[in-house]
Amino acid sequence: MVETSIIALIKKGEQAAFKVMYQSSIAYVYAIVKRYIPSESNQEDIIQEIYARLFLSIKNYDETKGDFKSWLRKIVVNQCLESYRQGKSPKYLVPLEVASNSNVVDKHPLNELSKEEIENLLSNMPEGYRQIFMLVIIDEYSHKEVGKMLGISPETSRSQLSRAKNWIRKRVSYSNKQKVMLNGF
Repeated sequence: MVETSIIALIKKGEQAAFKVMYQSSIAYVYAIVKRYIPSESNQEDIIQEIYARLFLSIKNYDETKGDFKSWLRKIVVNQCLESYRQGKSPKYLVPLEVASNSNVVDKHPLNELSKEEIENLLSNMPEGYRQIFMLVIIDEYSHKEVGKMLGISPETSRSQLSRAKNWIRKRVSYSNKQKVMLNGF
């Protein structure tokens, strides 16, 4: 993604290296932000905040502790979550009564869905479900880590993930090995 030589130049204050880093990483950053932040106008603001934070904290990056892509991902995810805490985006937890009344259809693996179908499901998923689903399933954080990031218990994270999976199962039906999306999804 971004070479260590570019990072070294950025740490020295080379302005051209900042531009190279931005161009090398913007697609990756945008893809993550898009998954977490539904509003396009909020996405632009958060991306600006991410790069401001990135450029101010690049001196703290230590390649011996992990690769740059992982470090950048943590910054992006944390900034997206911070936007929720600051009230820039809707609340992330879904009321328990909404999830507990759902009837679950047979289990179906997500890996049988196309990328477009998964993106469509995620874009329509309630915020609380999407946040937990993305952090645990996509970004591979543990429930303990998610709990710390969101200020919830690991049990609440597990519960929300279960509800997110049920929400997906409820909307996906398979008939004669062909995928059929219900409810307009």
